[in-house]
Amino acid sequence: MKKNDIVKVKLPTSLSKKHANKWVALSSDYRKIIATGNNLPDILKKTSNTKKRVVLKVLPRLGYVPLSDF
Repeated sequence: MKKNDIVKVKLPTSLSKKHANKWVALSSDYRKIIATGNNLPDILKKTSNTKKRVVLKVLPRLGYVPLSDF
């Protein structure tokens, strides 16, 4: 696998509406939520002792993709 390859993973089913618009840290196998927070620096601080983690922002389920003006 190359560095920029797209990988399809199955996220934990415990991710829900309460995580919308929040940052979430997952275990390296994507199975467990390690920490949640409102901003990236908080998540990085909470998981600073964790060697391998995946950090992402959970987007709300809108049913459509919002468009931005270019």
